[in-house]
Amino acid sequence: MHKRFSSIGGFALAGAFLVNGLAPTAVAADRLEIELATLNGSAFVKLDDFANRAILINVWGTECPPCVEETPLLNAQSQIYTNVQFLGIGTDDRISSLRFANRFHVRYPELRVPQDPGGLLRRLGDSNGALPFTVVLDTQHRICARRLGAVDAEWIRSAVKACAPE
Repeated sequence: MHKRFSSIGGFALAGAFLVNGLAPTAVAADRLEIELATLNGSAFVKLDDFANRAILINVWGTECPPCVEETPLLNAQSQIYTNVQFLGIGTDDRISSLRFANRFHVRYPELRVPQDPGGLLRRLGDSNGALPFTVVLDTQHRICARRLGAVDAEWIRSAVKACAPE
């Protein structure tokens, strides 16, 4: 039986836009396992649903200006890098997060943050709980690259090349 998660906001925004470099194999050796509800609550998504695929996870908030700026880019990049599964995780209440995703016509699954968003963010490597935060998992679902702050096309290209070689 699956438990429904409620969402919580209140994250700090990424002020300095620190960039964590790409470090395949050196970032985390443990396989990540996550299961979250979709924003509309119609299903649950597990990382195992994307076996043998690299995954880009972007954690965002509706009141986060860099999150707003990067969303169209992530949407476009998800159509270019079809060998990578893009996932978004909204940190605000369900209705606000749904409006945000619909506003940008996001084409990849958008998920709801769990009751303990800090725990999820720490597991992803964001010990500050700052947004936006993006992590790329390799095909074995180990953290391969991560970035605190807005991503750009070059960072996504480099992360995909390092974490999901074709």
